[in-house]
Amino acid sequence: MSLPLDGIRVIDLGQVYAAPYCTLQLAAMGADIIKIEPPVTGEVLRRPELPPGGAGYSFLMLNANKRSVTINLKKPRGQEILLKLLEDADVLVENYLDGVMESFGLAYDQIAERFPRLIYASGKGYGSDSRYAKLGSMDNTIQASSGFISVTGFPEHPVKTSATFIDMGTGSHLVSGILAALIHRGKTGRGQHVEVAMLDVAIPALTSAVAPALQGMKFKRLGNRHWGACPTNIYPARDGEILIFCLTEAHWRTLAKLMGHEELIDDPRCKNHGARLRIADELDALVSEWTCAQARDAMVEGLIEAGIPCAPVRTVEEVIADPEIANRRMLIDSDYPTRGKIRVAGTPIKMSAAPEGDRPIRRPPELGEHNAEVLASIGIGADELEALKRDGVV
Repeated sequence: MSLPLDGIRVIDLGQVYAAPYCTLQLAAMGADIIKIEPPVTGEVLRRPELPPGGAGYSFLMLNANKRSVTINLKKPRGQEILLKLLEDADVLVENYLDGVMESFGLAYDQIAERFPRLIYASGKGYGSDSRYAKLGSMDNTIQASSGFISVTGFPEHPVKTSATFIDMGTGSHLVSGILAALIHRGKTGRGQHVEVAMLDVAIPALTSAVAPALQGMKFKRLGNRHWGACPTNIYPARDGEILIFCLTEAHWRTLAKLMGHEELIDDPRCKNHGARLRIADELDALVSEWTCAQARDAMVEGLIEAGIPCAPVRTVEEVIADPEIANRRMLIDSDYPTRGKIRVAGTPIKMSAAPEGDRPIRRPPELGEHNAEVLASIGIGADELEALKRDGVV
């Protein structure tokens, strides 16, 4: 079976979430990913101080189907080795802080002439031409600087989300840029620099808040309510919680009938979403009274049958145990020497010509596991490899 990126070699300097998620998706498409890590400690998500075996589970989830090579890029010999590896590479992926790649002599402008076909993909917190370029960034900090936190939470206080939407969105956008650059190279023979900034990714994700702001409207935090649909909230069930979203007037009328409150349908105070929002506390109390007497999952089935958008509010433990997640191959069985059986992240991208069930899954690599294998391909034999280890280069 041929995969779309068979024969494409990627040098992966990624760390934490965004860039490793990008290369995880490229690996799922068939690319050969050579993950470059610092000797001794590996990339930051490995967490060598953590038992068992110095392999953090987040690292394991995001780094299946990759080969690990340790290179100390602070040493000139390490930089030479990386440049040698780039001679046979199609893509370089990095998400270092601004200025770090320059300090290694490995910035795009420093190597583009030597490698004209190379696609150099950078994931950044802020654009390289931004006045914030040197500001360290993580998903949480971009949530703050982009306005995400300001519109999330309750009227009294904002709240960050623990989900790393911006990191993963950055990784996915970087994949799109790399694929477009590969198509462009196929037409022109030339590589290019692809850059995706986390702040830029956050802006379209904030459309529901940015759109009102562009019209001069002040966005107000409403907790689990919605500014344009009422009743909408998270309500108690007998054995959990349920989210109900009355997007249309038909949804509201149906819900009112189900609750046994048909009189509210013609109540002037309930004539539209705006009117109902003014009495949201009263309506939420009525909905809660109705929902709390029912089992969550049975209520979800009934509301779906009635055509009302809803969903169970599930725990993460419930989600990862859901057979749907396994059937969609979003968590895939694997293993790791110091942990035994593990599960690694799949890709949301499904391709009919390359069914995922037919693709072999290579377990996440141990630190430097493929040093000898990969470095031999550029002429570094066993004796030289031992000398490089002694010198702290690999």
